[in-house]
Amino acid sequence: MKILKGLLSIGVLTLGFTTAFAQEAFREAIDNQDIATAKKMVKNGEIEEIYCGKLNANDAVAVFEKIFKSMPDESFAQCPSQFAYGYGAKVCANAKTMNACSEVVSYLLMEGTAGNSNALEALDKVVKAALKTKAFAKPVKEQVDTTTWVACPKKGKDKEFCKLQCVTQADSLNDEAHKQSCETKPEHFIETTITVTKPSPLYEKIRTGLTEGYWKCPMTVAEQFSKMIVSSAKVLAIADTAIPNIAYVNRWADKHKADSTDLPGGELFRFCTAWQPAVDSILASKEFETRCPVFESFVDNRDGQSYKVKEINGTRWFVQNLNYAIEEGSMCYDREDDNCKVYGRLYTQEAAQTACPEGSHLSTDEDWKMLEIYAGGANTAAERLRSNGSDNYAFTAMFGGYANKNNISVIIGEGAYFWTNQDGGDGRGVARSMFSTDKEVSTISVDKKFSLSVRCVVNNEK
Repeated sequence: MKILKGLLSIGVLTLGFTTAFAQEAFREAIDNQDIATAKKMVKNGEIEEIYCGKLNANDAVAVFEKIFKSMPDESFAQCPSQFAYGYGAKVCANAKTMNACSEVVSYLLMEGTAGNSNALEALDKVVKAALKTKAFAKPVKEQVDTTTWVACPKKGKDKEFCKLQCVTQADSLNDEAHKQSCETKPEHFIETTITVTKPSPLYEKIRTGLTEGYWKCPMTVAEQFSKMIVSSAKVLAIADTAIPNIAYVNRWADKHKADSTDLPGGELFRFCTAWQPAVDSILASKEFETRCPVFESFVDNRDGQSYKVKEINGTRWFVQNLNYAIEEGSMCYDREDDNCKVYGRLYTQEAAQTACPEGSHLSTDEDWKMLEIYAGGANTAAERLRSNGSDNYAFTAMFGGYANKNNISVIIGEGAYFWTNQDGGDGRGVARSMFSTDKEVSTISVDKKFSLSVRCVVNNEK
C-alpha cells in the first residue's frame, strides 16, 4: 500500500489521505540519516507515510520537498519542526496555503517565546514572506449575533405596543436617554444578526504573537522580538506606543517618575539587554537612582563557554543554566543540540555534583533557601525569578524540562527543575522546581538518575 493511496500523484509517487505505517526500510534510512536512499524511495513511490524522525530541516526538505509543496497541512502535522524551519518561508509565500502558514507562525512563536533564538530567526523570514503575500492581508466577514435598538413601526397597534416595550426595556437596561425618547422616537431592543468585518486572522495572529511574545519571552531574545515588531509595525498597524524601543523606554520612565513608583526590575532588565547604555542615560537624565544591572562574566576554561553572573543578596549566581558536556550523565533535551543552546544541559545528580567549573559549585539547598527568602518566600518567589515573570533580579529561570531515567524528555517550556547538592535518601536527591504559570518555588525529591538543569554559584573568596 502506498502512502495516501490514489488521491494525489506527484511524479511517480502516489499519495492519498489515509496514513499507514512506513516501510521499515524507509524509517531505517531516515533514522540512519541516509538521505540518498530516502530520496530514492520517495521518488519511486515506496513510502507509506511522511516520516521525518530526527532529520534536520534542510535534509527533510531535500527528501520531502514535493510532498511539502503539495500537502502542506499534512506535512506540518507529521513533521512540524522540520516543516516550520525548513519550508515555512516558502509556504507563507503561497497565497493558497494560508492555513499551513498560520500553523507555522504559531509553532515558531511558541518556540521563540520559550527562548529559542533559532526559531525567531526562522520566524523573521516567515513573517516577511507572509506580509508580502497580498491574499493574506484580506479582512474577513463574519455573521455575529447581537442585540440593538431598532425603530418601532410608524403606525397602528404595533406602534403602541412597541412604545410600551420601549419604556419597559429602557427601564430594565437603566437607559434613561432611550426612555425619554420613547414617546417621540420609540425604539425597541431586539436580537439580530449583523455582518462585521474583522482584520486578517493571520495578521492578527502575527501582531498579537509578536507584541505579547516580547513581554513573555526570556530577556535574552527580547531584542529579536523588538526588531520584528519594528520592521512589521506599519503593515500590521501596530501603534507607535506599543512598539518596544528607546522611545518606549522614555515614556515608561516618565510614567514611573510622574507616579513616584519603582521601576519594575524585569522590564528594566529587558530594556537594558537590548539598549544599554542608552537606558542608563535616560534614567540619569530623569534623576532615577536605579541603573541597569551589572553582570560579571565567568569563563569555563574547560570549553571556553562564558556565563553571566549576578550578585543577588550577596550570592553570586550563574543566571544561565550550565551547558558543559559530560559524557556520562548529561544530555540535551530530546538529544537536540539546539535545546542545549537555549536551556543548557540536563544532568543526573551524580554528574551535577562535579559539573560546575572550578571556582564555582552546584547550588546548595541553603543557597536556594536564601534566594527564596530574598524573593519574598517560596510561595511567591517564582514570579520574581522566572524568565516570563517579573524577573526582578535577572535570575531568568528557564523552563528546560527534565528527562527521566530512561532519558525521555518532557515539559520543556513549562517546567524548570534544578538540582541542589543535597542527598534525599533512598536513591533520591533534593531539587527545586517552578512552572511557567505558577508563583511557587517547590522543594522536591527526585530520583537521582533523572536529568535536571544546573545553576552554579561562584565560590566566596577567602
